[in-house]
Amino acid sequence: MNKTLSYEYTHGGDIYDAGGLADKGALDFSANINPLGMPERALAAAKQALEQSSIYPDSGCRRLNAAIALHENVAPQRIFCSNGASDIIFRIVSAKKPKKILVTAPSFADYERAGRGFGAEIVHCVLHKEDGFHIDSRIAEAIHADQPDIVFLCNPNNPTGCLTRRGIIAEAAAVCEDINSILVVDECFLDFVPDADSYTAKTLLSDYRNVVVLKAFTKTFAMPGLRLGYALCSDETFIDRLRLCGADWPVSNVAQAAGVAALVNARAFIGKSVSFVDAERSRLTDALAGMGLEVYPAQANFIFFHCPWDANYGMDLGRELRNKGILIRDCRNFVGLSPGYYRIAVLTNEKNMRLIESLIEVRATWQSRL
Repeated sequence: MNKTLSYEYTHGGDIYDAGGLADKGALDFSANINPLGMPERALAAAKQALEQSSIYPDSGCRRLNAAIALHENVAPQRIFCSNGASDIIFRIVSAKKPKKILVTAPSFADYERAGRGFGAEIVHCVLHKEDGFHIDSRIAEAIHADQPDIVFLCNPNNPTGCLTRRGIIAEAAAVCEDINSILVVDECFLDFVPDADSYTAKTLLSDYRNVVVLKAFTKTFAMPGLRLGYALCSDETFIDRLRLCGADWPVSNVAQAAGVAALVNARAFIGKSVSFVDAERSRLTDALAGMGLEVYPAQANFIFFHCPWDANYGMDLGRELRNKGILIRDCRNFVGLSPGYYRIAVLTNEKNMRLIESLIEVRATWQSRL
């Protein structure tokens, strides 16, 4: 049964509704953005492009498409750029007009939100704590059983950070092909995985016209405010449908210029980012586990954990940290998760140390009250 339609912001990064924390130098661990920040070349290009604000953007994003084509080794006509990956999710649903959508639980909220917005039935393939919230061959079984028109998979999954093997995704793609369904593989966090090439679904594009791979500049190149994402698909007719299912000029002059510039020497920047995030993620993981938090293995630029303090001490960790000027992602509104689950971004060493110190203080304060 679909819920009554109503709008509710369900993402991290909402520093504007944080009791004035946006003006108090809050540390935002609720949004998973590259801690190295936007490449200087991209920032300079964005500033320069402001001078073009008096003219319309290139609706076809031709220079940007060409740059992405080289970066991804995909033909330009198989690429669609838009105002962030989330916008493309809604365009995909609009283009397919599904009666039923299958999503994993937990996973990124916009898959379900887009489906409900277009009146589709939502079915969940529930991921279990006992299995570490991993996506396995049961996803193909669920697709076969539920016969959805669209399947959304996030790899690595958000908020759990779990990676799904390409063989599992290929199984899902084959079942989707048999039932004339679209498989959307969201790889917006995959660039932070050291061996990303071993997991990407791009290699399936030549065999499956029903596979759509989603990528974004948001996380990798730290430009969420510019809104820039793209889809890869070998079905060029479907790519054209995405253009039809939304307004023209989907990407601003500023975002297009920043995207083109970001892809210059992108491999070197991504490699540096992966090394940095890997080291800081390990440091954070060890610290969290040492405090008695249940930390799940993560491969991306964020960490998913369960906090037993909420139940043991009668506290709300998110609220306690917020009082210290730190925002983390409370995951209780993800389908399939209960209170006590949280997600934190991997930021710079200085910021990560401040989070660790604040967690130690919070735990000590509550222990002293027992």
